[in-house]
Amino acid sequence: MAFLPPRALARFSAPGVLLLASLALFGEGLLPGRAFFFRDVLHYYWPMQATHWRLGVVPQWNPFHQGGLPFLADIHSGVLYPPNLLFAVLSFPTAYALLLVLHHFVGQLGLYTFLRGKGFERPAALTGALAFGLSGYVAGLCNAGPLLLGLAWMPWVLVALQSGLVPLRKLAVLAVLIALQLLSGDPQSALYSALASAAHVAWFTERRPQLVALSGAGALGLLLAGVQVFPTLWLLTESTRGTDAPTYLASWNLPPPRLLEFAFPYPFGEYLGQPQFWAWGMIRGPSTVPFALSVYLGITVLVLAVLGTRRERFSGFALTLCAVGVLLALGQKSPLSFLLASPPLSFFRYPEKYVVLVALGCAGLAASGARAVLAGVSRRRLAGLGVGALLLVAMLGFTWALPSTAVTWATGLLGLATGDGSHHEVIAGLAARAMGTSLCFMLGMLALAALASRHPTHRALPATLLLLVAGDLLWTARVTVFVGPTSLYREPELIGRLREEVGSPPTRLFRQDKPLKANAPPSRSLEGLINLRHYELATLKSNLAGVFGLEEVTSYGAVELWRYRAFMDVLAARPELVGRLYGACLWMTSSAPQSNPGEGLVSVLQGPDRLDVKRLSGCPPRLRTASRTTAVPDQSEALRALSTGSVDGLENVAVEGGTSRTYAPAQVDAVELGPRNARARVVAGAGGTFLVFATTSYPGWTATVDGDEAPVLTVDGALMGIEVPEGTHQVDFEFTDPGLSSGIQASVAAALVLAALLVLSRRTSEAAG
Repeated sequence: MAFLPPRALARFSAPGVLLLASLALFGEGLLPGRAFFFRDVLHYYWPMQATHWRLGVVPQWNPFHQGGLPFLADIHSGVLYPPNLLFAVLSFPTAYALLLVLHHFVGQLGLYTFLRGKGFERPAALTGALAFGLSGYVAGLCNAGPLLLGLAWMPWVLVALQSGLVPLRKLAVLAVLIALQLLSGDPQSALYSALASAAHVAWFTERRPQLVALSGAGALGLLLAGVQVFPTLWLLTESTRGTDAPTYLASWNLPPPRLLEFAFPYPFGEYLGQPQFWAWGMIRGPSTVPFALSVYLGITVLVLAVLGTRRERFSGFALTLCAVGVLLALGQKSPLSFLLASPPLSFFRYPEKYVVLVALGCAGLAASGARAVLAGVSRRRLAGLGVGALLLVAMLGFTWALPSTAVTWATGLLGLATGDGSHHEVIAGLAARAMGTSLCFMLGMLALAALASRHPTHRALPATLLLLVAGDLLWTARVTVFVGPTSLYREPELIGRLREEVGSPPTRLFRQDKPLKANAPPSRSLEGLINLRHYELATLKSNLAGVFGLEEVTSYGAVELWRYRAFMDVLAARPELVGRLYGACLWMTSSAPQSNPGEGLVSVLQGPDRLDVKRLSGCPPRLRTASRTTAVPDQSEALRALSTGSVDGLENVAVEGGTSRTYAPAQVDAVELGPRNARARVVAGAGGTFLVFATTSYPGWTATVDGDEAPVLTVDGALMGIEVPEGTHQVDFEFTDPGLSSGIQASVAAALVLAALLVLSRRTSEAAG
């Protein structure tokens, strides 16, 4: 039997350790019968992938959500990201877990390679890679998979930037990495790479070549991903992402009290544990649970960071990342908030996400600290940290002895409300648990550093250091990673009967979230959360109808068209009108006594958990004619006319840029509805008719009457319509993304430039050789 030589074993040992760390963190999701499900995994990413492959390899339009919206242009869908092909051949839970494990491993390996390139020995580089990969923020990204997929390539951008590749080849490699980030479903990861690269350029030599490579690669990477980016730029102008920067800036900032969590795990409680998180008042966002489930950097990592900080370029680079990350994560409370309100930062939601830069910077400092510990750190620094440990012991003792007084002082200092004081003992217990956990790991690291200063050549020191750091971070990460049963991904029993009621051509669904949510089970524990998700699956919450081929109006997503959002907001008090205008004739609601679904609804199906499916009487089809049009200048006037009753939206419709006319009755039949097209035969009397297409208006929709193009007008502030002349006509609507053609051209051109760069770089290398 042949064995690998020691040098080869050493080469493979580091990747092996990093793969074990990835499996320890996310591997449960690969086990039979287990699946990730928390947050957007079940409600958003599953429907996104399921509808993607239902519609084809490169779908342009998504008919399943919000009454219709672009699919390819939604950059979060990751339609063109090559690893997402796994969703086409594996079940969603398996593919999702496998992508998490592989990308987490790739990201850790990238940082390890970067640190090795900076001259760090294997144990120190491994320490830095684990400090980043197992940090609380990165671990929590298992609930937002595409964010981890894009993040995995950020360390490799730094690897390429510092590499000794010939300039043209370096530019090409950087461009490919940037394109991968843009295609991954999280374009913000490319922004992280830009910020980290800018810090690298600022602190290290050869700034001009680095800037040239970055600038060229940024432009080329954007063009390589042009088939995705160009449609997205169109969508940006038509979505709330292009108009809601102030709202995003105020949502899910990092509250200053959470800075304590950098060093102390869950000082305010766990979200599904006992005692539970109590500082809900400091969270501002779509929910009372923060975006970053944990921002724990690890007390062992921070100890190493203190021990490793030097007056050198690398420490300056790492500290810059930490400072920029904190300042951006604070959002509105930051002196850099003006940057968050300006492009390109304004395109991205939730400032809390910039904590990832803090994790990266601390990981670099931890690598420096590991090198210092293994080489024998100075006693002065150890003495300073020892004093810190003694202060922590004193704080812990004070909290145990006088819990009410400690909580009053601490919450007053942090500006947090605790109610009438009846929970002070619980709050003190949480703080004591957090401080006690950190104290144990801190003392362990200090003991190891002291031992290393006396016996720096002891062979067990590197492994012990790695185990201590990994143990510290995994101990906290265990309550950040939520895995449940794969039964959460089964088709509900009601779907078969619901498909029959939908009919052909299909009607849409309207889900009344409020009465269904009122009947939902509690979710203050992992078991309760799983029960809640089963209930939400059975009642087709959010986007889940699309998984089973059913179209709906009331859904949510990372992107909303501003026309759709304004329409829904203005008519929020008139859901029956929304249903009729969008052709949403089947309503998902609750049969609970306290629910009041509205008028004109007739029950047609009863499901489990008091689910009641009702049909909206007088609900028109999605292709229909109007007897009168009222000209309005813009959407605001159209919505004003609807809200005041000046037009009813059905027989009398508000048309932007049209004319005010009256039409004779007309007939619409032979209706066919496709994913991105619609067809009907229209028989119009004298003077013609006006045909309404109940799908959300968006550039790229065209219409023809007997093959001749007809102008598409916006109807009732959100829908579409065309004028049809007198007689019998074949009417067709079709969607082609307005940015697709130019995007394909850009990607092809960039691919040719990339190939030329690689050829030229090879010739340059051969000439130099």
